[in-house]
Formats: sequence, structure tokens, C-alpha cells
Amino acid sequence: MSCDARIRPFPDETEVGCEQDADDHIEHVGVLRDYAYPGSTTYLRWYDDDRRNFHGEWPGACGLGPCTLPTGHNGRCAP
Repeated sequence: MSCDARIRPFPDETEVGCEQDADDHIEHVGVLRDYAYPGSTTYLRWYDDDRRNFHGEWPGACGLGPCTLPTGHNGRCAP
């Protein structure tokens, strides 16, 4: 079973999921394919406490003003 951590690294609906096994880890690794250019592979690393991180399905945007971060995020909001 793989880790259910996900991140939206940009202020759009692009999501990247952690591709590691679902063991006890706080650093996640995911791959963004074909984003920079067709055929490209971009590796992303993020920590569980990154304010863009969420687990499972997208919980919806924060809802405090124009914030694009997931509901319940840590830290300041981001437009």
C-alpha cells in the first residue's frame, strides 16, 4: 500500500501524490510528469508539516479569503 499524502504545489488543481510505501515517514516523494515539457520528470520532496500537504482526497480550499491551501492547513493563508 502506498502513502496517501498529497500536495498541490501550485495555485491550481495539479496534485502530486507520495509514491513511497505507507510506512512511518515524514518526508514525502512524488513525481510530476510532463509539466515542464512533454516527457519531463520532476521529482518533488515535501514534509508532512508543509502547509500544502493533505492526506487522502482534496479536503477543499481553506475558505478564509482567497486562500488556495487545503482546509486545516498550518501557517498563513496563500492567495
